[in-house]
Amino acid sequence: MLEVLREPRPAIRTVRVPSSTTEDETGWVFLTAAFICLLVIYVLAFQVYEGPRSVTRGGTLPFQVLFRDLPSGEQRIFREMQEGLAEALRIRTTSGAWPAVGELATLGTPPFAADPLDRSGLQWTQRLDGLRIEYVGIPSTGMAVPAFLIQIVEPEPVGGERANSSVADEEHQPLPDGTLLHVTYWKRVPPSVSNGLINDPALEGWKQIRVKSPMDELLEAP
Repeated sequence: MLEVLREPRPAIRTVRVPSSTTEDETGWVFLTAAFICLLVIYVLAFQVYEGPRSVTRGGTLPFQVLFRDLPSGEQRIFREMQEGLAEALRIRTTSGAWPAVGELATLGTPPFAADPLDRSGLQWTQRLDGLRIEYVGIPSTGMAVPAFLIQIVEPEPVGGERANSSVADEEHQPLPDGTLLHVTYWKRVPPSVSNGLINDPALEGWKQIRVKSPMDELLEAP
């Protein structure tokens, strides 16, 4: 009778696992608390020093609002502002000067021309100062409508920005001669507006209207 050979079983070893001491637990608690404190300090510092430059969840800056989030009436005004700017750019290209509101109204250009169906009651004016051009629309008293602004900044005649193929964002508008304009659209609630030029709309309570967020444009860039 064949005897089946079996391998000897390994000896059973006993491993002693020392329990955590009170000092070890206290050390881990301290490190965790220190990490949380550093994280809080970092977040607060980011908010303080970055301020309005910090990015929101939608990829916009705190002073920006997307077209799709506007009420339908404000969306209509924004589209009219784009149409009005296109006509103003055409006149600027052919004549070399920016048209006054009266000229645009005479041509029937929205939003400057009178529209019997328009209940916003916006009164448009033009403000000029060198290379800065602004078309400002202020609602009539008692109208629950924001003020609106088209702000255009031309580059310096010598050494200013020139159009090139890499420019692909909605804040830059090239002219046929290569001049690169900086164009932005804004709204403000409440609609109280100063009489002079609006040097920095974001600091004066305006919200920039954008079709796409800067983050979306960055991701879509070639």
